[in-house]
Amino acid sequence: MAENDFKILLIDEDKKVHLAFQQLFAGKFNVQAFTDPEEALDWLKKNRNTPVIVSGFNLPGAGGLGFLKTSEKFAPMASRILLTGEKSVEVAKRAINEAGVFMFLLKPVAKSELISAISAAMSHHAKIAQERALLEKTLSGSVKLLIDMLALFHSEAFRRTTVMRQQASRLAKYLGISKTWELDMAIMFSPLGEALLPKHVLSRYHAARSLSAQEREVLAMAPGQTRDLLKNIPHLEKVADILYLGGRGYDGSGFPEDGPVGEDIPLNARVLKLLTDLWFASAEQGVDAAAFEALKINAKQYDPKLLELAENVLLTESGEPQPTEVISCYIKALRPGDELVDDILSEGSNELILSRGHQLTLTTIRRLSQYHQVAGVRQPVRVRRLVTLIEPTKEPLIA
Repeated sequence: MAENDFKILLIDEDKKVHLAFQQLFAGKFNVQAFTDPEEALDWLKKNRNTPVIVSGFNLPGAGGLGFLKTSEKFAPMASRILLTGEKSVEVAKRAINEAGVFMFLLKPVAKSELISAISAAMSHHAKIAQERALLEKTLSGSVKLLIDMLALFHSEAFRRTTVMRQQASRLAKYLGISKTWELDMAIMFSPLGEALLPKHVLSRYHAARSLSAQEREVLAMAPGQTRDLLKNIPHLEKVADILYLGGRGYDGSGFPEDGPVGEDIPLNARVLKLLTDLWFASAEQGVDAAAFEALKINAKQYDPKLLELAENVLLTESGEPQPTEVISCYIKALRPGDELVDDILSEGSNELILSRGHQLTLTTIRRLSQYHQVAGVRQPVRVRRLVTLIEPTKEPLIA
């Protein structure tokens, strides 16, 4: 990425400060200057990867410290700088303790000091971003391993996550969700609450059958149980909150009963709610117009803009399908990425081991092999596999 592709969000009531920044960093950084905090936040919501935020102290509303604190919700990895003429120790303490500022600059600021400060802020942001990427990669691998293990015990509950993750990835591009990690993790963990429920309660709930008071109480506890399981795992706190509100309707219906309503429900939770219900409304061959018509019967439960977007994107932008073939093979010939066409059953008791639609990983294949050695698995297994297209070589195969 070129240096001038990096953005600096500047908010200050003094237009002379705007001019000074734009002249000083012309050709180096893209300076977006504002005097109105609301306009600045609206811009930040659409540019969440902004590496540096510089704010004056005397701003309308909550002031510069309040603005910087609020900005953290939309750009948590940004380096925040407070630019002020206030020399009191109290202001400095509040800037650090309340707004978590990276640097505190006193006006007037020398050009060399400002250049050095912005350079340090950019480097700080880059370091945080690199550490976050490494952490997410490591944690994602651990989570994937855990999900693969859980899927072996609750295969029906976990088989929908592959499709939902693909759908979420497509929607994220239109929703301005540049960092999809939290949504992706939430979808991967979303069946966890179901895995904790008695099977008869879960089947009655999905069949829209009436539940007893005791069954409703058990069902209502599931979101909280899921959140409690995950919230103590470092860096999964926000994922736990998404899951807790993943069954909350836009109109205030669903669980938890005392949860937020409408736009107050986090966007990721609204996406999770929609895609989960869409999965259960869809036919075996995938999402279709009938599935969306089924959701529209209870349209008030969904963010109307999100519902419209999902219908347009998931139905009309199917993209170029990758060629696949259905083959029958033995466990030793299974490959990561294969999708089960049929349920995998135990050889003797016909016990369900993995549900159709499950995408195999190296972990699940190894576990299937171990299960087969101990108890036996019905073979061959039918899977859908991507066809590898061999590109024609420019050199003759035979000279």
